[in-house]
This record gives sequence, C-alpha cells and structure tokens, in this order.
Amino acid sequence: MTTRFHPSKEKRSELSGLKNIGKVTERWLNGIGVYDEQGLRRMGAVKAYLGILQIEAGASLNLLYALHGALTGTHWNDLPPAIKELLRRQAERDHPEGGGRH
Repeated sequence: MTTRFHPSKEKRSELSGLKNIGKVTERWLNGIGVYDEQGLRRMGAVKAYLGILQIEAGASLNLLYALHGALTGTHWNDLPPAIKELLRRQAERDHPEGGGRH
C-alpha cells in the first residue's frame, strides 16, 4: 500500500518566527490573508492592524505596535513613544471609526 501526499488546502503560516508574533496574532493575520513576513511587509503594520480590527473585537493598539515591531525586529514595548504616536495617528487617519482602540 502506498501513501499519497495530499497538499493541504490551507496555506502554511510562517509568522511565528517574527518578534511579537504569537499564536493568536498569527491566527488573526492568517484570517486577513497574511501568512509570511513578506505578506506583512506588503500590507504594512497599519493596514494589517485595521484589517484585524474588522474581524477581531479583542485587538488593541498594542497589536499595532507589535506588528510594527515584528517588521523592525523590535519588541513592541521598546518602540519610542513618538513612533507609537505616529502609528496611532496613521491608524486613526486611515480608519477614524476604530483606528485608535486601546
């Protein structure tokens, strides 16, 4: 008897190796079609954050900071206050109804 390989219909995620990206964040990113670092870079931290806000009520600004930190190799809590403020303002500008959740 031979075993046949059947590729999964789901894309395999490659996000868990990035700083700040745990299982929940990885699942949320997969939910908006982001499966790897390149996908996150193409989308950008703010757009990814706003996309997740559309499907996950539990997302906060810390997620935005974590996504940016994942792209820069920085722990989200180590981002300078000016960067956090810039990210928050950009999210509010791009999505005034929910971009500044705490």
